[in-house]
Amino acid sequence: MSLYIKHIPAIHLCCLPGLTWAPLNALSLRYTVAAFHHPLSTGPDHMMNLITVPTSTGGAVGGWRHPDAWRDTVMNLDHMISCAKTAERGKFDCVFFADGNGVRDISNPVLFEALRDRAVSFEPVTLLAALAQHTQDIGLVATVTTTYEEPYTVARKFGSLDHLSKGRAGWNIVTTARPGDARNFGRDKHMPREERYPRADEFLDVVKGLWDSWASDAFVQNRETGQYLDSTRVHTLNHEGRYLKVKGPLNVSRLPQGYPVMFSAGQSELGREQAAKHADCLFAITPSKEDGIALMEDVKGRLSKYGRSPEAFKIIPGSGVFVGRTAEEADEYHEC
Repeated sequence: MSLYIKHIPAIHLCCLPGLTWAPLNALSLRYTVAAFHHPLSTGPDHMMNLITVPTSTGGAVGGWRHPDAWRDTVMNLDHMISCAKTAERGKFDCVFFADGNGVRDISNPVLFEALRDRAVSFEPVTLLAALAQHTQDIGLVATVTTTYEEPYTVARKFGSLDHLSKGRAGWNIVTTARPGDARNFGRDKHMPREERYPRADEFLDVVKGLWDSWASDAFVQNRETGQYLDSTRVHTLNHEGRYLKVKGPLNVSRLPQGYPVMFSAGQSELGREQAAKHADCLFAITPSKEDGIALMEDVKGRLSKYGRSPEAFKIIPGSGVFVGRTAEEADEYHEC
């Protein structure tokens, strides 16, 4: 039985003709987000990129109790593989995994038991390395913090993922919003915002520098001469900054993409500046069409000082999904 989904975009978006309805044969995907060049644009460049955020139990609070739902979704790799393959079959651009570094509300039994999929989850880069072996084209995006990780480790993780997936890795950059996570990393207090973002800026510069350690032609592998690599095509970073000290080079060869696709979700002043400097995509939810356009124009207006083109930057707004057996039924659910 085919189901139908109706994409209800954030109010600063408009759906494309012919893309309002799409067949769906799985109940495992949580929600989608869509990126547009500009909400008022027309012509062949007016396109929609679809991203899904799979979770163990889905977006509906009681969805895991549905008779057709997966019986066991706790750390179930087969379930995640099914989600990724369904998204790829449906022509989604990427699967996107949010993440945190702790269990929230454990001291409150009511809230803790209501966590559903948030209580435990796979480490996302590890999970995506597995999903890469069961998919061919879909992008693989993991959330990783710059506050409680080290740049060398992050550079190595995403470098490995990009190679394992043949150039499909993406990084959702966060500075960690949950203060309680600090106590899982030997700290009594969470780093204040005024330090997290400058550290993240330096962190990202270091990670990019590490990804640039090796030239694409560094590994000669000449069987006739016996030369395996060209030592002149690798350089040491030798970074010493305010927050970080990293020598390099990275022990991962040049990434297929050069860098993974970079995502950001910060909408504060510091978050917007970070996105303009480092990110390829900004995930955003705004209360009105005017706010959405203002956000887009503000962030894209900052790109030129970093030598970046506005056309190369995407705004990723949220989109709700209502499922029904027919278009009319989906409409009815939306109106409820």
